[in-house]
Amino acid sequence: MDASLPALDFTLIDTHGFKKNKKVKRVLPDWLAKPTIVSVDLKHLEVPIDGIPELDPALVQKLKNKGCTHFFPVQNQLVPWIIKTQKHWDYRWIRDVCISAPTGSGKTLSYVLPIIQTLKAFSTRQLRALIVLPTKDLAVQVFKVFLYYIKNAFNLRVLLLESKNMTLEKEKERILQYDSSIGWIDLVDILVTTPGRLVDHLYYTEGFSLKNLRFLVLDEADSFTNILQNDWLCKVNESLAYNGPTICTLNTLNESPQRTQRLLFSATLTQDPEKLKFLKLFEPKLFTSIVKRKNTQLPTDTLVTDEPVRGDFVGKYTTPNELKEYMVLCPEENKPLTLYHLIRSKGLKRVICFVKSKIEVHRLTRLLCKLCEFDENNSPLRVNEISSDVSQKVHSSYIKQFSDGKIDVLICTDSLARGIDIERISCVILYNVPKYPKNYIHRIGRTARAGHKGKAITFVTPEHKEQFDDVLNSAGKTSLKNIKVKISDLEQYEQMYIDALKAIKTESTQKPRTVNKKRLRKNKQLKK
Repeated sequence: MDASLPALDFTLIDTHGFKKNKKVKRVLPDWLAKPTIVSVDLKHLEVPIDGIPELDPALVQKLKNKGCTHFFPVQNQLVPWIIKTQKHWDYRWIRDVCISAPTGSGKTLSYVLPIIQTLKAFSTRQLRALIVLPTKDLAVQVFKVFLYYIKNAFNLRVLLLESKNMTLEKEKERILQYDSSIGWIDLVDILVTTPGRLVDHLYYTEGFSLKNLRFLVLDEADSFTNILQNDWLCKVNESLAYNGPTICTLNTLNESPQRTQRLLFSATLTQDPEKLKFLKLFEPKLFTSIVKRKNTQLPTDTLVTDEPVRGDFVGKYTTPNELKEYMVLCPEENKPLTLYHLIRSKGLKRVICFVKSKIEVHRLTRLLCKLCEFDENNSPLRVNEISSDVSQKVHSSYIKQFSDGKIDVLICTDSLARGIDIERISCVILYNVPKYPKNYIHRIGRTARAGHKGKAITFVTPEHKEQFDDVLNSAGKTSLKNIKVKISDLEQYEQMYIDALKAIKTESTQKPRTVNKKRLRKNKQLKK
């Protein structure tokens, strides 16, 4: 300080030592902190298919016809619980249920079976079960499961909405029928749909009502908890028989003795109280599998925990025990050849490779196909792509061919990352590091399903290593085993790679440019 200036009474803050604030652990509600823990062991199953007495023999026989011998843990606990609680429907509100369990652990059947078991007792047809899924592919998959267990066994009707081949008016004819003496009559018991198509009917289909709904299932529920993007859920809540506070008093019970039971399923259930509040849950009960975190002792049996686990949600992210996870450190420019080398050297078959965009899907697919053409030392590799540019018919065909072993590698975007159950995926490759832990969990969850073994390999560039470590840490995982690929391993493919790139470039320049006639007419009009 300049000596000529008058002395001022300032406190120099840099002379004070500042201590870092202690991290305050949040206190979770009891239902999140004290869940019912479900085993993740799918190898040592204890309850046989005929071991749940609440199930109808016809359902048991359907399970046996599918080759099922035992129930998975989540099914063993949830199926009888839902069936028993539904018996109290007429005189008290039923608790809502949240299920957080690994992908491929049998969550779909854990709601399909009790819904059919409950609804089969009704002689009149009413819309009593609504299953909402985030994508059409998932809706089709769940619809087929319902159809199998109902067909030729029960007098129930299930309908799939969200069909490109059917207008709202045509769907209305399958959902409702008008009788001049009675009014609107329901023609279905169970609806499987996506949010968009459901809201269309709520707004535009006269007579469409959710007032008799007993079950509202939100499968892949974490995708529905973004408050800003899910006004549709508000519309659904408004359409239910009771849309008031989630507190049951004598007055509310007298006014509305029945309340729709909400069933939420996810492998990455949110623990954000605001988002969960938005779902309007009543005395929710949580069933969850757990992942043991480092330096943390957590219960692993299937009993209710005695003491609440405060400050951490034990079932936030879960993956199967049969899943082995790896990473490959490599620079961006080496990723295509590293992928090809791993497939060849490890003899990988039935591989799903996730990339970040449909443009990259197409480029990588073309490159792998060309590398195969120039590779004289190995057998042909069958590679195909799936993205939003692929028609639904081709999409379904590729999935079937992949399941039958006629396609070795499927390159795709996240359209296949959530919930889709494709048989016999032995390996999942994440070509790009995911931004969020739930993206990682859903992608790797395509393999190691229903007790089968599987592996997941993530390609990590040096600049994304820190980001990937953060993702793993948030998912409660330690560092993965590193698969080392040397530059010398890739040199054998160098000339093939050069030839493949040249061939792709030549094809691109020779390919005639398609003319968008609609845009051409518009440009002519603008010039005029």
